[in-house]
This record gives sequence, structure tokens and C-alpha cells, in this order.
Amino acid sequence: MRKQSQKLVANQYWLIGCLALIVGTFLASSNVASAQGLSRIHKDDGSAYLEMQRADKAAGDYHNGDLLICSDCHVMHGSMQHNYEGTTSGVGNIASFPWSTTPSPSLLKFADPVDLCVSCHDGVAGIPDVIMGDINGLTERSGGFFDEVDVLNPRGHNLGRGLDNSGSNLCLRCHFGGDFATASVTCLDCHNTHGNGNPRNLQWASDPEGTPPLGLFVASGASGMSRYERANVAYGTTNDLSLREPTNMCTDCHHTLTGSYTDQDLNGIHEKHPSYDSERGFPNDIDQGLVRGTTNPAHWVAGTGQGFDGTERVPYVNEGGTDYATAHVIDSSTNGVLCFSCHKAHGSASAFGLVWTINGGIDNKGCDQCHLGEGR
Repeated sequence: MRKQSQKLVANQYWLIGCLALIVGTFLASSNVASAQGLSRIHKDDGSAYLEMQRADKAAGDYHNGDLLICSDCHVMHGSMQHNYEGTTSGVGNIASFPWSTTPSPSLLKFADPVDLCVSCHDGVAGIPDVIMGDINGLTERSGGFFDEVDVLNPRGHNLGRGLDNSGSNLCLRCHFGGDFATASVTCLDCHNTHGNGNPRNLQWASDPEGTPPLGLFVASGASGMSRYERANVAYGTTNDLSLREPTNMCTDCHHTLTGSYTDQDLNGIHEKHPSYDSERGFPNDIDQGLVRGTTNPAHWVAGTGQGFDGTERVPYVNEGGTDYATAHVIDSSTNGVLCFSCHKAHGSASAFGLVWTINGGIDNKGCDQCHLGEGR
């Protein structure tokens, strides 16, 4: 009896040891996943992308290659008295001096990275202006614009200070006590500050290192600030890892608005408006609604009349578009609806960051381009 009891105790310890090993292994792998930006929650582990060669589809973007100037953002000792020329005449890469500040983590010139970003990207001529009015006078910024920092913005994303975009902290803004409706973003969520070879230095928030090439293209004749005009930007995808649609990055946070969530019983009748999602095998095109009469491909291609009267053609993604010319083609069989078709990435002057101007409630201006057309 005693031996049986001892054997039972031994078996119990063995079982506890196995469970501890399993839990320890799980926690270790979870920590690795957290260190990699929780890539295993919403993405593959990203390893297939790490060796990819990325072509800069919007050549000339700042924070890349020769245009990555350390002293624009970092200072070694918290002060500067002169420029690299050894003078104070204003030449060189340092915009203003003498200059001093309280030293900040990562040697940044500002305590919060958002304040560092907007020190250039708000009201500085010759630099993309992403806060409210545009000092550069563009007709329409392709990414739209934010409200002021730390202001709750019903017309787009909330841009906030004090945000940690590492590991599970990114998820906690919305999940487990976070509030999706009031959650804020930081510039570093979506843009790689040191450059990654993607246009606009775009990246997955949850797995920056795993970001595939993204199909945002700029017209070849555009230069300077005109590269940020909506009219000079087009979107393409090859539906695979060689080139994803740029809104593939949106699904990190907005994953319940794409994929099978839009047609949960897979019967072709959508419960939510479809948004192009090649990663999950849910592309779309304007022709798909023709069989039920929910879209009007001919009206979309014509680009005149109802929906186009006073409203520019909404942005679209072109399946097979690999440069500005091929992504800019109007073809109802390859033109698809992506997040940017209806919403500006940063925000706009309209509620929900819509790309067209609304009066009062949501009107049908942009909707009619694909759906009702002349027949209503």
C-alpha cells in the first residue's frame, strides 16, 4: 500500500513536471511572439518576408537611404551650438541652432515621438503636413489629415501621446479593458521611422519586420509635395507576398471588417461591405455585384453622371497593378474596393474620414459610383 502510494505521488510529480514544462514552453513562445509584435495572433510569423528585397515604389521618400539624417530626430548630448559646417549660417542639415532640450529616451529631441514627428509634419513648408490645414496647399492629400494631437477626432484616427506600440500594449488599446472607439494611434504604428523600402515607409503595426511590399504607387512625373496628391497616387496588388494591397496593414487593428467577417456564411451575400483582403483570400471587383444588380460596372467605367457629379472617382485597388500605370487602369473586372476607397488613412473633413464631402447624414455620392448609377 505504501509503495503504491509512493508510486502515485511520484506519478503526480511527474505529471506536474510535464505540465510545468508545457506551460513554460507556451509562455516562452508567447514572449517570443510578443517580442515579434504578436505576429502569431493576426499574421504568420513573418519569417518568409525577412529576406525579401523591397523596391521603393514611391521613390524619394524621406527617412530612407541617403535621406535618413540622424540629427533630424536624435541629439547626443541634448544641445547643438552650430551645424556640420562649423558655422551658424543656416546651411547643412540642422534646421535651427543654438538648440537645447531636456535629454529624452533614445536620444530623441522630444520626450514623446509624436511631438517629434509633428515638429516637422505640421505647418512646415516642403514637408508633408498631416495635421489639419495644409501649409503646402495641396488640392487633396492622399492620406488625409489628423485633428490636433490628443483630441478625440470623429473624422478619422485619434493621434495621441504616451502610447507604447510594443508587444501586447498595442492590442490593449482596444482589447481587455481598452476602448476601440477612443483608442489612439501614434505615427510609429504605421510608419517605419528609419525606412523599410515600402512607400511612405508603411508597415504592419503588429509585425513591422514582417511587412511585405505594399502596392502604393506615385505618378512618374510627380515630384516634391505633388507626390502626396491623391490624383497622383494609385494602388495595386498581385494577391501574394510579392505585392499586397496597402490596406493589408489596416487589418492589424480592423481585422473584423475584412475577410470572412464580411460574408460569414460564405453565400456571397455580404453582411458587411467587402474590403479587399488578399491575405485571407477575399479579393473583390466591381463586376462581382452585377449578377444581383447591386453594382453597375458600366457606370463605374464611364465615370460620369450620378455619383461622379461633383465628386472625384473614389480610390480603388487594381488587381495585377504593379506600377502607377497599371494600377491606374479603369477596369471593372480588376478594380476592387479597399479601405481607402471610402476612408482617408489619417482622417478628413468628413465624419468617419470619408473621402467624399457629406452634408448632414451620410449621403450616396461615393456609393453611387459603384452601385446605383443612372438607374435610380
